[in-house]
Amino acid sequence: MTIEAFIGNIEENIEGIDAGSVKVDTVLKELPVWDSLAMLNMLALVDSEYDVQISGEELNNLSSVKSIFEAILAKRG
Repeated sequence: MTIEAFIGNIEENIEGIDAGSVKVDTVLKELPVWDSLAMLNMLALVDSEYDVQISGEELNNLSSVKSIFEAILAKRG
């Protein structure tokens, strides 16, 4: 898994996020489209695509796309 593929998955699966708009340092919760539904979609994406569970609280505490990606890698071992 690469961070580029992870970003592609975010852009494809979170409604309202345009292709090419997410970067490694993007803070998802600062995006205008980020709401509770987008957060649930992100949690479902992480679970289904990467077989990792991140809680809503964890996701809120992770600041950037890179930090979310690194948390997924750490949980995968």
